[in-house]
Amino acid sequence: MPSRWTLTLKAECPEAAAPVSPAHLHATTAHLVEPSDGDHHAQTKPYSVAPLKDLGNGRASLHIGWLIDTTRPRLDQRIGERIRFGPQSFRITGAHEDLVPYAALRHLPPARRALLTFCSPTYFARAGRWYPMPDPTLLYNGLARRWNTYAPTGLNVPDTTLDLLLNTVSIAFVDIRSGTLRLAPDRGKRVTFTGQAEYVLTNPYQADAAPLFTTLSIYANLAGVGAQTTHGLGAVEAELAE
Repeated sequence: MPSRWTLTLKAECPEAAAPVSPAHLHATTAHLVEPSDGDHHAQTKPYSVAPLKDLGNGRASLHIGWLIDTTRPRLDQRIGERIRFGPQSFRITGAHEDLVPYAALRHLPPARRALLTFCSPTYFARAGRWYPMPDPTLLYNGLARRWNTYAPTGLNVPDTTLDLLLNTVSIAFVDIRSGTLRLAPDRGKRVTFTGQAEYVLTNPYQADAAPLFTTLSIYANLAGVGAQTTHGLGAVEAELAE
């Protein structure tokens, strides 16, 4: 079943704390959730991760979204384990799981507005290029593709319904800042953005598009948006409004 894990970590050397690179974040998360016989080079992977959040006093939290409906990692069994993010070592001191069933997401009360806060650097891949803008078509089309990859067959998003949403959703407000990011010291830079964007359904199709709009907006909290969500990019917090 899909779920969102929150791990509490304790640094072994808090005085040596430094930002964790996306590459190190990805490697450690893969170690925690990917099966040993899994395809570690697959283009699409069933999880997302947000950057470490500093809690003070050498403590940090790590949020991992798990998307597969039939199985899930038991990270509560990893409490006490030592993990590394590059040169930094932590102990897992706590693990909390919030279940997020696909069926429940499809039955949320419909909304017509969604405010998305892009908490970590975000970008989209468009025609082989980096696109650092919160484009509604790229965002919701990407969420629908991930949904259809991992949701039960009976809950798949039909193309006709998705087309209706993509022709209806637009941006009502945007406040973003651009930046650059390296996935690892030896890799090239990505142009990214952080900030907020409010998405709204426009007439005349808003009533018909509202259920899927609501579902995918909240799904973004679990799946992340854009490219390289397994590296800590595209972590979002979504809020709905009538």
